[in-house]
Amino acid sequence: MKKKLPLNPYALVLISFVLIILIGSLLLIMPWAQSTGKWAWNNYFEALFTATSATCVTGFDIYPSGISGQLSLGGQIVVLAMIQLGGLGFITVLAFFITLFKSKLQFKERYLLSQAVNSTNFADVVSFVRKIIVISLSVELIGALIGLPVFFTMFPGKPGQAIWNSIFLSVSAFNNAGFDVNGNTSLIPDAGTLIANLPNWATIYLNIYVMLLIVAGGISFLVIIEVFSFKKKPKQWRVFTKIVLLTTAFLIIAGFVWFLLAECFKGSGSMNPLDALFQSITSRTAGFATYNQNDLTIGSKIVTSVLMFIGGSPLSTAGGIKTTTLFMICLAIYSYLRGKSVSAFKRTYSTKMIVKALALFFIAILAVIVCFIIISTIESGKNIPSENILFEIMSSFGTVGLSTGAVDNLSVASNSILILLMFAGRLGPITFFQVFQMNMNKQGTTHHKLVEEDFLIG
Repeated sequence: MKKKLPLNPYALVLISFVLIILIGSLLLIMPWAQSTGKWAWNNYFEALFTATSATCVTGFDIYPSGISGQLSLGGQIVVLAMIQLGGLGFITVLAFFITLFKSKLQFKERYLLSQAVNSTNFADVVSFVRKIIVISLSVELIGALIGLPVFFTMFPGKPGQAIWNSIFLSVSAFNNAGFDVNGNTSLIPDAGTLIANLPNWATIYLNIYVMLLIVAGGISFLVIIEVFSFKKKPKQWRVFTKIVLLTTAFLIIAGFVWFLLAECFKGSGSMNPLDALFQSITSRTAGFATYNQNDLTIGSKIVTSVLMFIGGSPLSTAGGIKTTTLFMICLAIYSYLRGKSVSAFKRTYSTKMIVKALALFFIAILAVIVCFIIISTIESGKNIPSENILFEIMSSFGTVGLSTGAVDNLSVASNSILILLMFAGRLGPITFFQVFQMNMNKQGTTHHKLVEEDFLIG
């Protein structure tokens, strides 16, 4: 009798994302999805790139005329569906519908589901999945309603178009996707753009509510559930919630201060303080822009790249190495320099957590360096600044979508590498490797202990 191979939940996640991307790319080239009403086989790579970007909630699109120019309403709905599935995860959505018709799941099913959605509590995983879906749809609906005054102003006499734009932007912002129907840089008030014709109050209003949606989507569903359940006082919140809130606040404030000092006082074409705050928030995997990224100083491009690399928090719609990884690495270094155990918030943390955080960080850094070397070599004859190539790579890995414009000038080979980076960034390096190695988080059992050895380091 053949022994059944164990079902790998991480492989389920990977396969689900691949299927969504492939199906979505094929849908995007169909006549009903194209503004021309014709098959677009010649533009299949652009469709594949856009499908990957949407499913991995990145925000890049390399259509010369943008989403609104290339895709019909049907095509735009496909992109929105991929953003929603990519943000929540296909397994999460599928599990939600399964539990609607199946009240009880077996232990094995709960375990697989908990691993697929990265939940530590498989006993309550069904309730957790339902909460994720309800929170997402509720916040997106509220965001769409809040955005209506702006879009009714932007599209006077066109209520249908205004409502559709508001829905699309709300879903895209909450899922940290960075897509907009009118183009991925439509929040930049350049001459001739729709946003340039908005009154000042509408521009400020739009920026503020988009920032709130971005933060809500990137802060972790676990944190939202705990904070807004109002069952505990802040002192009683779990350590995870405290770490996420503290690190998120620090990154937003630090980024704002940098952009305020580096970009708001440089003369012609400077940022305003609202742009500086928006840049700090959007760099953490959202991808919307109110300022032309190519006009940033080299220092600000590097800071933006760092923020994109860090990303949002675990169990959120954001990408990057995550805020908790940064916190653990910084805490470990600080504790080592002080000669004390790794502890914070009246808790101590295991060596396993520290090693996992460091492994994730260095795997991510290695992936970025290798891709930078390859793309720089491929594009060596195009005189694209190195910092711009690094910017696009960080934006892809962090599933951000901010661009200096270099992505539009890259070859198919380089953009193919960005597709792989977006995919790996959305899954996460650790999850990607666990697809092939189920024993990664397991401790091996031996009947002996090896002698400990010390040697010179540094």
